[in-house]
Formats: sequence, structure tokens, C-alpha cells
Amino acid sequence: MMKSQALDLINCWSWFQFLPDDAKSKLAEQCRLTTADKGEVLYRHNDEVTYIYGLISGGVRIYVASADGAEMTLEEVAAGAWFPHFLHQQTHTYYGNCAATNTSTLVAIPKKDFLNIGEEWPQLFRGLYNEFVARGPITIGRMELLTLHSLNVRMAVYLLRLLVTRGSSRTDGSYYIESFGGQTEIANRVGGARQRVNSILKEWERNAIISIERNGLLLIDPNHLVEVASKSGFDLESYLAAWQGGWKSPFHKDTGFSV
Repeated sequence: MMKSQALDLINCWSWFQFLPDDAKSKLAEQCRLTTADKGEVLYRHNDEVTYIYGLISGGVRIYVASADGAEMTLEEVAAGAWFPHFLHQQTHTYYGNCAATNTSTLVAIPKKDFLNIGEEWPQLFRGLYNEFVARGPITIGRMELLTLHSLNVRMAVYLLRLLVTRGSSRTDGSYYIESFGGQTEIANRVGGARQRVNSILKEWERNAIISIERNGLLLIDPNHLVEVASKSGFDLESYLAAWQGGWKSPFHKDTGFSV
């Protein structure tokens, strides 16, 4: 059963797209099943890499933290994704901290076994490199957002990204996003003060652009958010069309939304 779960994860992730079936099977045999409770830390920034993970269910986030405790989320890993982003180097350390956002089930493969597969089938490193390059537009886009654009724009882009990666469409033309997160969580993701984030959300709710639900967020008028981002000059279409990494589960059904 565990090997079957590992194979499902391997077959749906771009790292492994160039591997033959026997390599995928051997990789799955090296995986072990593990769980993480909500809030449990899987690794910390600059720790030596010990395991590579695939997420079966639940969720984890990868984030950086300052000495005074301020945090910035780099990625929210969705079911079906593998992490951390990995390139074969002389030394391997984790970049960022990683903690479970809710109770999660994962497969884990020791770094040594992962690299041994790559030595036997170098196509693995080709897949890792291709994914690394594909991250370029997202990385540059996030740098641009954090340094050149207002909080309104950053929040609009963030909500639209959530729509694309985990939203579900409604018959009335609105979109629902589960696990929306609190104001502090959002502030960590967009680089803004919690009070200011709350003010913008309330303004958008008053104007019937969004509706904050008990367990998620309803995007009533996503086109308004598109307009907010587009007026700033940010290349929203390219950003949303680019690599979405662990944010977008390979099992996610596309909503059909487009800019």
C-alpha cells in the first residue's frame, strides 16, 4: 500500500517525468510513510538535508523567520507535491523552515537513497533542473511585488494565485478558496502589517468583492482584483501562468478562471 502511494506521488510530479518505470519503482521502495502533527517542524533553515518529502495529505508551509520572530511564507505545499526544492550540490542544506499546517501524511526518502537513484538514472537530475528553471518567473515576480508594489496589489495577486492553485468555481460565477488563513497568516505571506491587511479585506468585503466565510474565502468579483493588479503594471498573466510549485496540487481540478 505504501509503495503504491509513493508511486502515485512520483508519477504526478515533474521531478520524475524523465525516469523510466523501473527507476520510479525503485525510488518508491526507498520511501517510508510518516506523519506530522499540526505545528510540527520537519526541518529548520540551514539544517543538513536528511530527507526529501512527498505530501500525501494535509499541508505544510516553508518559511523564513527573522531574529525578532517575524515570518514570511515562501511556499504552501499542497497534496501531491514534493519538497524541498532540490539541486545536486557539494553540500546540501535546507533553505527555510518547514512546519505542518495541519495533521499531514507524507512519504520520506533519505537523501542518500534519493541521490543514489540519480547516480543510476541521471534523468532525475534533468527533472530537478527543469523545475528549478521553471521557477524563474515566480521568483522574479515575487521580488517585484515585495519591492515595487503596494500592499493592495500584493494582496490582490496573492488571492488570485490562491484562486488558480486551490480555488473551486461556483455556479453563480464566484470562486471559493478553502483554508484561507487568518489575518496574521496573510500578512506573513504578503509582507504587510496585520492591521493594514485587515483594513483592505474589510474594504473589499464592504464593496462585495470578497466574502470572508467561516472556513474559507468567497471571491465574488475576481475581475476587480485583476484590475487592481493590472493597473499597477504588474504582469499578472505571466505570473499566474508560470510554475506554481507545491502551491498547486497535481490533483487540483482547474477552475477555468483566466486573466
